[in-house]
Amino acid sequence: MKLLSKMLMISLLLMVSMNSISYASEIKKSPEQDKKTLVVQKKYREGSHFMRIEPPIKTQSKQGRIEVVELFLYSCPHCLELEPKLDKWLSKHPQVDFIRIPAIYTPTWSEMAKFYYTAEKLGLLKQLHTKFYHEIHSEGKQFYSELAIRHFFLRHGVSAMDYENAYFSKDVLAKINKARWLSVRYNMRGVPAIIVNGKYKTAPFFVKSQEDMLELLDQLVLMESKEGEHKP
Repeated sequence: MKLLSKMLMISLLLMVSMNSISYASEIKKSPEQDKKTLVVQKKYREGSHFMRIEPPIKTQSKQGRIEVVELFLYSCPHCLELEPKLDKWLSKHPQVDFIRIPAIYTPTWSEMAKFYYTAEKLGLLKQLHTKFYHEIHSEGKQFYSELAIRHFFLRHGVSAMDYENAYFSKDVLAKINKARWLSVRYNMRGVPAIIVNGKYKTAPFFVKSQEDMLELLDQLVLMESKEGEHKP
């Protein structure tokens, strides 16, 4: 009888223990938790896969919007590879204000940055952005001088006067100076690089691939969106 009582007691304790484990498991798997989000949060960590910018850089976006900046270089093949992927990612994030900034780390990068802002000043950036990429990567052309930039615009139907008025304008000069300052301020070691809301920076070389970086951006944008919701 004593042995039977002991066995019954052990069985009862095991049932209580199993029920406790089952209950704890149910708590962890709350329906409010999204499995993919949990995986992302475990997969990407601040200080390793993305860095905090201190102090944060002031953004141009209004409250409720998230500013995402791409730091890029036209002669970078990885930047070209990212273009269609980033366009697809942006189509899924209507709350994002996207800004491209041509990185300027060396004097040779400066002319390609001037192309970007000159085309923008002329209202031709949308038409010429991809063509400029194409001439560099598919035709092997180099644009490291003002003369090379000039010839590009003239070949694409821009008059010499319109080109000079834009290229040498105060607006373009101011944007070049700001791009140069931000290139230093973001303190990245390469391109492409992404900055979210002036607070966080990441890049494909922080993670495993461009796809991983875009998955991480989902998390960072979600974090910033939730933070904005709690602001008065």
